[in-house]
Amino acid sequence: MAKAKEPVQDFVQASKRVADFFGSEGDFFLKPLLDLEWTIRRDDDFYFLCYWLENDKKVEAVIVKKNGEPLIYRTKDYSMVVAIDCVKIGFVFRNGKRASELRQ
Repeated sequence: MAKAKEPVQDFVQASKRVADFFGSEGDFFLKPLLDLEWTIRRDDDFYFLCYWLENDKKVEAVIVKKNGEPLIYRTKDYSMVVAIDCVKIGFVFRNGKRASELRQ
């Protein structure tokens, strides 16, 4: 398998292409769960994304709303649900942009 010359830039561009594909703003991180079973549950004014891991453990995440509507984007073959889930985040920066001191 050939290695990408700029894997960080490739990732950034791929994320932008996914946001464009769904017509979303893309101000969130992507978590591809293409092979998992999932559904949406409503409880009063809240919406929850429910999905099941391979060991049948159910995970629930609160769906983010914008203008009172849940952020659920659909295309013919895919859906993207913007929800709050506890995850580790890898913050990726350019080393040339590192500040030499802490700013107030």
